[in-house]
Amino acid sequence: MKKGCVGSGIVSLLVFLCGGLTLVLGGRPMLFGAMVFWGLAAVLALLTVASVLPQPQGTWLFRGVIALLVVGCILFGLLEGLVIANAKDSLKGEPKIMVVLGANLWDHEPSPVLQQRLDTALDYLQGHPDMTVVVTGGMGDDEPISEASCMAMYLEEWGIAPEQILQEEQAANTMENLYFTRQLLEERGLSTDNLLLVSSSCHLARAKLLANRNGLTISTLAAPVPGGTAYRIYFYLREGAALVKSWLFDRR
Repeated sequence: MKKGCVGSGIVSLLVFLCGGLTLVLGGRPMLFGAMVFWGLAAVLALLTVASVLPQPQGTWLFRGVIALLVVGCILFGLLEGLVIANAKDSLKGEPKIMVVLGANLWDHEPSPVLQQRLDTALDYLQGHPDMTVVVTGGMGDDEPISEASCMAMYLEEWGIAPEQILQEEQAANTMENLYFTRQLLEERGLSTDNLLLVSSSCHLARAKLLANRNGLTISTLAAPVPGGTAYRIYFYLREGAALVKSWLFDRR
């Protein structure tokens, strides 16, 4: 075997291990980053195999890998276009009920992502003080309380009356946020038409998809994604992949 092939094989293995290290150090939030490393490792491995195969098989494998990469980049670009196009406020009429989607907690406090969602909700509520607010999010394995209860406490600290707030504490993901919110509203005899959904700007394309799947009509408020430029880019790229996952698998 050529030395170049051995070298590219070693690089492929190292890239694969970097993906594993990313997941170990970053946990579930860094799963997309780990998948990028693993995908790159797979491409490098295929190109290595193509370089050692006899002709014309090696040439066809090489061309096939490059063609898949080009098609994949085009499709991913289209997905990112959808994410970016929906990352903005979209208000229809005068919504009566606000739904704030949960995110991770840091101990008993909202994470920066969740705090931005709550602050965006509070800004809107200043001019619409009579709205009912649904906060939705269960308790993760690494969370001491439910996301919904933390969100309710935060809103109450900033002057929202407890009787205005409904807590949905079962959801473990966006699909469940919307599914259980619908159940909660129907149990209370409240309308599910034109809800005002508050979430991170990069998350709204997927939230709209899943709201429609749950028969909910929504307007949206886009909360800023916290952190530096690199962090925001990561979240937007991750949402492109998550949009595919939700379209294929998120059903109840």
